[in-house]
Amino acid sequence: MRQELPYELDQRPIAAVVISSQLAYGSVGNNVIARLIERAGHRAVCVPTVVFSNLPHYPTLAGGPLLDSWLVGILDDLLARDVLRDASFVCVGYLAHAGQAQIVGEWFAKLRQTNPGVRLLVDPAMGDQDVGLYTSLEVVNGYIQHLLPLANALTPNNFELHLLTEGQTHTSVEEKARSLLTPDLEWVAVTSAAHHEANDSNVHTFVATREETFRVKTPFIESRAKGAGDFFVGTIVGALLSGSALTDAIAGAAGETATALAGQDPWFSPRTQAK
Repeated sequence: MRQELPYELDQRPIAAVVISSQLAYGSVGNNVIARLIERAGHRAVCVPTVVFSNLPHYPTLAGGPLLDSWLVGILDDLLARDVLRDASFVCVGYLAHAGQAQIVGEWFAKLRQTNPGVRLLVDPAMGDQDVGLYTSLEVVNGYIQHLLPLANALTPNNFELHLLTEGQTHTSVEEKARSLLTPDLEWVAVTSAAHHEANDSNVHTFVATREETFRVKTPFIESRAKGAGDFFVGTIVGALLSGSALTDAIAGAAGETATALAGQDPWFSPRTQAK
């Protein structure tokens, strides 16, 4: 039975659970995704996979991965409190190690038993063209083995798409993205999908669904900001929770991400992130 506590000031139902990195300072992971969902008018709760003082490129870095027993306990307590019956999304981002993929996957399977309509969005934070792989191959395999079979939506960048489809070396972005679609995995949005291939000044976001494929073009913004993928995810989820169609949500999120990278969104500070 759901327990309503007198000091639970926010009585809105929880619309989304965000499971990713947590920083004291920095707009990445939980910090930005949950904030954007809240900005759209919906309640989100955060579960950290790591807790850090700031991004790792600063001279000092405090913190580390959440203990597995803590992660299991936090997730199970959300089920025990019976507060996720109305949740529409679970968003999974950065993982500290492959074991966290198994923990989250097993927990999500239990959540789906009590909330069959909840959807799993996986943003496989593994690397990018400019930095290469910044996690271990075990984590890559963890996403593939434990989370992709449960996922309803996937938002890799172009580099991460190639990791998820290793072996398809001579296929296009479209073919790689469509190969990931399953009866459960409804759509894949690939960011930075064609900028390096296209002879223009735009960044392409490629989207594959069961019914169609399309591209969204936005201006290329030179930036060292971190967390752009998280901004993209948080904006999509906020829009979907507000009733937007998928095509509109993705196109709007791509445009808003470009605006944020240009330093025109006070909720996301590329200049701060780039120091």
